[in-house]
Amino acid sequence: MPGEPPSGTASLATSAETAAGFWQMGILWTPLISGESTGGTYSLMEQLMPAKAGPPPHVHDQGEEVFYILDGELALQLGDQVITGTRGQLVRIPAGIPHAFAVKTETARVLNFYVPAALDLQVAMLGTPATSPALPPPGAQRPPTAEQEQAFAKRLHDLATQSMSTQPDLLGDYRDHDAEHPNMP
Repeated sequence: MPGEPPSGTASLATSAETAAGFWQMGILWTPLISGESTGGTYSLMEQLMPAKAGPPPHVHDQGEEVFYILDGELALQLGDQVITGTRGQLVRIPAGIPHAFAVKTETARVLNFYVPAALDLQVAMLGTPATSPALPPPGAQRPPTAEQEQAFAKRLHDLATQSMSTQPDLLGDYRDHDAEHPNMP
């Protein structure tokens, strides 16, 4: 039938409105292309983040991370440099570069690429399934169970996806420091 995808290709088209999302660290993460579907070569997620959301400095040892900013503004720390990322800007973070970010506007929406795939697995295995395509309401996120954490650790046994950096956190003033989001992958 005209306008319909060829048989077997329906899983090749998705959107943030229809894909299953997860709440983690106060962020709505929507995996659009999972690492499992690409044999681990890359993954793509859309993130909807509230003001001040973002991780402290960390390093991806095994691959690159790319942000494409759809809406909002981010302060990004790349090594010892801080830049501002705005709508329409792409920021590439090569493996081994200490980096962090914090949302400067009320919300920000970004596409987040990982090459090879990485964070989508953590979000899917440890995040709380989102019940709507919105930021998590207060109390909606659940901490992962011991079983979820064990299953995740088992899946990552042979992968070293990142480590925390000793790089000073130049964005601490932009970020909330509440107990709900103590660590970032």
